[in-house]
Amino acid sequence: MNAKIDGKRENEKKKVRIGLRVEDNNAVVHGFELDIEGTVHIHDQDGYPDHPNNRTDQETEWFDQARDYAKWYVAQETEHDTAPWYLDTSQLKSISDAISRLSDGELKQHFGHYYRQLAGEYDGDITQPHPNPVPAGEAYNEYREYKLDIYLTDDGDIDATSGVHTMYYAGYNDPTILKSTDPYPDRDPDGRLEHVVVDIEWDQFDTFLDYHLRCQIRDSYLSRGEEPPEEYRVVGPGTDHMMSRQMHLDAVPPYHEYGADIDGYRADDTFNAGPVASLLNLI
Repeated sequence: MNAKIDGKRENEKKKVRIGLRVEDNNAVVHGFELDIEGTVHIHDQDGYPDHPNNRTDQETEWFDQARDYAKWYVAQETEHDTAPWYLDTSQLKSISDAISRLSDGELKQHFGHYYRQLAGEYDGDITQPHPNPVPAGEAYNEYREYKLDIYLTDDGDIDATSGVHTMYYAGYNDPTILKSTDPYPDRDPDGRLEHVVVDIEWDQFDTFLDYHLRCQIRDSYLSRGEEPPEEYRVVGPGTDHMMSRQMHLDAVPPYHEYGADIDGYRADDTFNAGPVASLLNLI
């Protein structure tokens, strides 16, 4: 993947637009025009069918990679924050580093409620913040995923976390989120944990968070068509943004599966032997 910014212009409403070209991993050149919030207004290319239904899975993935790379690249090369949290590799690394610096008390302060939601499904002595959060009859299936928004200070420490949000499917391919409390409702989060329930002890939770964030960092690379560094070539759930492509496109390996057999990727040995050994089904 490579890119070049062509320049900026103002449209008729005096809104700034950024033009750039991205060459994808299939050597197809895409022309983009983004606003400074990262919304894509123009995406031209001559390598693939214009209608998504006429593209192969591999063509769809190359197309999506180019869009994600464009947002990330503009954020790297300009002062504009065009990359959402799930593409911002350096920000995800900052969150991982910030969590690693927390004392046990601080970890409980910011993430204890998330732990209780995930682990309380398996341990009756743990009270979940939201037991049975989805109203009866509203869900298409039994799938539940829990999300926690993370906010950083200007110095890169953990500032605050949200309440636990619940994602479920109201219908086929119809994800719905039940929002919980949010300390900054008018601010985009710097990161977001996204995971299903897991049978885990509290003293293993910091290891779990570290691993989940490594999977998210992996996905930030993969979503824009780049191979992650060795440290992040692990398998397991990362970002929903990338997991949807891993689940629905045959051309994308199932990196989100803990037991996936993908050349060059592994379930971390330390993590495997600890928090979710039974979930990994490897020992």
